[in-house]
Amino acid sequence: MLDNEEYSHGRRRSVDVGGLALALENQGLGHGWGGWEEGEQGGTSYAELLSDMYNHTHTTVNHHVNDLSPIVIPDHTRARLIESLDSWHFEPHNLPEDEVLFCTLILFESLFRIEHMHVDIGVSLDDISVFLKHLRLLYCGHNSYHNFQHALDVLQASQIFLRAAGVVPPTSILLESNDCTWRPDKSGNQGRLAFDLTNTCLFTLFIAAIGHDVGHPGLTNMFMKNAKAPLSAVYDDKSALEQMHYALLIQAMRHHGLGKLLDRPDSGRHFRKSLAGIVLATDMNIHCDFMRDFESLVTGKECSLPQRQLLLCQAIIKCADISNPSRPPGVSHYWASALMVEWTSQASLEKRYHLPPSVTPSDCPIAQVRGQIFFITKFAKPLMDLVAQAVPEMVYFAHQCTANLAMWEARQETMSSPSAEQVPCPHVVVPSPRPPEDYLCSFPLTLPPFVLTPDEPRASDEWHSVYPPSDSSSDVSSDVHVEHPVVLQSTSPPASPVPSVGSSYSLAPCSSSSSLASNTNDAAQTMRAAYSASVRKKRSFYHRRSWNASASSGSSPVISIPPPLLATIPKAALLVAKATASDGTKITSVTAMVTSRR
Repeated sequence: MLDNEEYSHGRRRSVDVGGLALALENQGLGHGWGGWEEGEQGGTSYAELLSDMYNHTHTTVNHHVNDLSPIVIPDHTRARLIESLDSWHFEPHNLPEDEVLFCTLILFESLFRIEHMHVDIGVSLDDISVFLKHLRLLYCGHNSYHNFQHALDVLQASQIFLRAAGVVPPTSILLESNDCTWRPDKSGNQGRLAFDLTNTCLFTLFIAAIGHDVGHPGLTNMFMKNAKAPLSAVYDDKSALEQMHYALLIQAMRHHGLGKLLDRPDSGRHFRKSLAGIVLATDMNIHCDFMRDFESLVTGKECSLPQRQLLLCQAIIKCADISNPSRPPGVSHYWASALMVEWTSQASLEKRYHLPPSVTPSDCPIAQVRGQIFFITKFAKPLMDLVAQAVPEMVYFAHQCTANLAMWEARQETMSSPSAEQVPCPHVVVPSPRPPEDYLCSFPLTLPPFVLTPDEPRASDEWHSVYPPSDSSSDVSSDVHVEHPVVLQSTSPPASPVPSVGSSYSLAPCSSSSSLASNTNDAAQTMRAAYSASVRKKRSFYHRRSWNASASSGSSPVISIPPPLLATIPKAALLVAKATASDGTKITSVTAMVTSRR
């Protein structure tokens, strides 16, 4: 299996799909692992999936590099937000969008008041500021739960937990002079697990917290597994969303001066593995494994220092990710309702496409109450109680979780009694469920092939991206006759921040079996189009290959391929040429000049 961290880091063994297929063949990958039974087809198809993942990741991140100047926070707003960030009764969902972004920077600013943090990390707050501004655009604003407000919520909860443990300062330190630094008081605390965390550990945890759900489509791993979404095939149904979040996160880091942390000869690999381990820990499918490992640590099992550091960082982000049941009741109820709305949207997709139900939303108040009781009893409370054994200062949050459980149980008892007066649930305002069309702007590989079909052209054969076309786009085009047109996404960034990413599609009917139309301007896209037109050679294209498609007498759709886009293809150079045969037949040739580099 490919090392995910190295793959996301960009160290591909081959830059062309065919060479990658051959490389994978020697490792036994792509032969059944991705869901294909025929060896040759499986190896090549899996290689194309990896190539798609690489290119979609870069395209998604690159499209949102727009006006990314450092964040400027007005002084009067800064003081108010600093005060709110030090409170456990924190409500990011009630903040304006700009103030949500301000809060993320404030938390990093307080982290950088720790003594030697600037030196140990080696990046500036201006770089972090621009990174955060970029990262916000990669979150899907259509999601009622997995959005940038949730990312801030997790970051703030992580900071609160660490502050309680005495390893980071309160945000109120920013109200003091700019040269005021902070150091943890370790006197009498030798041997405490929290003090194993270094400055680099703390920074890694902060980055993981703010980026742990970046690009989330508002769908679960189980949905994608049942729907056979390409992303699930890429990662063998193992933490597919979390692996995607990590891939997007490190690409965003590289754009803004944080890549040096990933590439340092002495510590880069450890940083990447720690970051991946923390992000992947948020997958609830591996919750039981984590609980077993952390309990072993708490009960005295011998662990190396890096293992202890990673386990504690995983514990902190897990507690923060599901901290809602330990928040004050009003805050807790909002997030519970927001998650229910997101599940309702997913359930409508599952019903539309006849997929097995993987979530159980309900409009019935008592069913929602029972759901909260189940989640707190099964997951949140055992986790909080266990972590409080390792970090005693977190017992306050464990007690709050227990109090919330008692509140839900009392509400269930009241609602179940026919003679008792019904107690209305607190009124909260949450976004409405998403219509199915909203999902078409999700990260492309998170959607199954049968959900997507090309947009119907209105007045021409052109396809339209959700991004505005570049003014510098060339009008020169080559006509390649294929069975289905392919989306070639504009390389220009959006004119203003948008809540989602991807290209424009139309939803296929329930009975549709139309294939997935990729939205990156890469070589594999054109190759698959040629394959659909039955003009692609079936063998791997490790060496130079070309496809010659005779013009059909029928009315085939025409796709225009702007030469400037082809020139930027990272995997191969494509040559598009026209010729006329001796019998007068017009021939279009698409040739891939592919090279392998190691």
